[in-house]
Amino acid sequence: MFLGFKNVLTLTGFKWMGNKTAELRAQGKTVILAWEESIGYMPGNSLDKDGINCTGVYAEMASWLHGQGKTVLDQLYTIYNKYGFHLIRSSYWFTPSKETTKRLFDSLRKDKKYPEKVGGVAVKSVRDLTIGYDNSQPDNKPYPEKVGGVAVKSVRDLTIGYDNSQPDNKPTLPLSTTSEMITFFLANGNVATIRASGTEPKIKYYMELKTPPGKTASDLAEVTKELDQLEKDVVDTLLRPQEFGLIPRK
Repeated sequence: MFLGFKNVLTLTGFKWMGNKTAELRAQGKTVILAWEESIGYMPGNSLDKDGINCTGVYAEMASWLHGQGKTVLDQLYTIYNKYGFHLIRSSYWFTPSKETTKRLFDSLRKDKKYPEKVGGVAVKSVRDLTIGYDNSQPDNKPYPEKVGGVAVKSVRDLTIGYDNSQPDNKPTLPLSTTSEMITFFLANGNVATIRASGTEPKIKYYMELKTPPGKTASDLAEVTKELDQLEKDVVDTLLRPQEFGLIPRK
């Protein structure tokens, strides 16, 4: 619950968000917006990504802000100042083989031992959707406790069905037993997810960085450096490209 609104997580893809939205509406609930990391938005009554509807919403917002003497960018920094920066970055490395990918993810689990830090930040928890592990849950299994220098608060492993942030160590998201995906929740509020692409020889990674409130536009350069460091920590601690012979993107 945030500011009176409930946030619901689904797997990536508008089939998941659309179906969940339809389910919630059937229960008499109002769904305002659904979105995914790959830059897609589902506002209003639509049950799929809807750029036309989004254009209307954006135009209405821009018009209202203009009447207040503000731009959309001004409003974005007002939000950052009130709630802190929330920045997302994603990238990938090529993997030489499926066997390499499996070895990499198996090495992260290390008999269910996951990294304890990403860079200098502790991993608060880890969620591994491939094997069903999430150490934010009571019956958590032992994954690395740090990513870099940061403690892992919890882990969600959707491959094996583990999430130690949940009371029963079971993920609330559907399992993904045919693909590798592990999420590390760090003690400082940042999040790192690594997953194997289902269509290409890639290992993808996603970073989410949060800062305390009170930030302004002048802080963006410094916050971007923090995101750069988080990315380095994720690559060095979790992907370990030299160890597994991963190939950088061009």
